[in-house]
Amino acid sequence: MEIDKIEKVHSIGYRLKDAKFTVNQDFKFDVAGMKMEGKQGEVNNMPQWVGKILADNNLGLLDSPDMITELKQALSKEKMVGEYQISTLEPHFYIKLKESMKELNRDDFDKVESMMLELFRMRRGKLVKLADSIKLNSDLYNKLTVEEVIFYKTIYENSIEFENQIKGDNNE
Repeated sequence: MEIDKIEKVHSIGYRLKDAKFTVNQDFKFDVAGMKMEGKQGEVNNMPQWVGKILADNNLGLLDSPDMITELKQALSKEKMVGEYQISTLEPHFYIKLKESMKELNRDDFDKVESMMLELFRMRRGKLVKLADSIKLNSDLYNKLTVEEVIFYKTIYENSIEFENQIKGDNNE
């Protein structure tokens, strides 16, 4: 599985999406033909990666989702749907969660990581059962994160290959 490569590509795509940025202090810059300016109190849309740099330099606040609350809600939903259903997660859920976890102190990081792993393990068990029985369809695809889609396809393909080997259909 090449989840790390897929995550990198999707992380880049996620950081290119616009986010709201509230300006604390006037700024103006022109770097390599990219011009940007903001006046105190304005709310601008800009690529997340630019907003993060500006926020790190105390020029304003980047509006980012509260991923810890989203994680708690996702965990609760996953428990409620039961063991034969899977709830919907946004495709970049884990990418956004891991990005927000970078800002946490050690104790909070450990707690959030524990919740994330609980959610992952619940979903993994369901995905293994589903991937062993049905091919990925659009309804299921729309409920999974980018990482889970790769995991699902890998389980499905390996299950089919194993079944064929047991039956003796190795096309030789």
